Amino acid sequence: MTTLSTAAWAAHEVGLATSIGGTIFGQMGLDPAIQEISSPAERDRVQTKAWRRFSYVNLAAHGVMAATWFAGRAMLTGNEVSKDARTLTMVKDGLVIGSLVSGLACNLFGHLLGKRTDEGLGPNELADRAGAEAEAEKTHKLQKFVSTTGTINLLANIAVLGVTTMLAMQGNKSARFPLRSRKLP
Repeated sequence: MTTLSTAAWAAHEVGLATSIGGTIFGQMGLDPAIQEISSPAERDRVQTKAWRRFSYVNLAAHGVMAATWFAGRAMLTGNEVSKDARTLTMVKDGLVIGSLVSGLACNLFGHLLGKRTDEGLGPNELADRAGAEAEAEKTHKLQKFVSTTGTINLLANIAVLGVTTMLAMQGNKSARFPLRSRKLP
């Protein structure tokens, strides 16, 4: 495999690692640690600022992961691999698209949630405010949607990583793929 193809594969993996690792850190490390901040408004601001910063990196990671995958797919016909590898390739196509859609949705609605926080309508701040039940319900629904799409995105990215590994193993078994992959840029 040539230098450009190797670099693209590495970039693909770094994109996945960034998205998976960042999301796991945010969900399992940052979000629970934020609860140590005593002020509800400050919890919302810190959480929003952190997720907002990561969202740009996460979007770039998704872009790199998808661009490298689809660029590589455009260079091969599918005849280079086995029937099982072709099936896995189609599965990965769907997972990459699912990752992009869920990643974009999570980021878009996360930014909307961040705007609500900027307006003093964050989830922690509203939880303690009497008479704001309607606004709290809107924020809660938005937060639930962001959380759900974030989890779906995380699972899609983990599945992409798993299928990528399975495809690499299939490539090692193939007699045709090593010959064709030498012709990749």
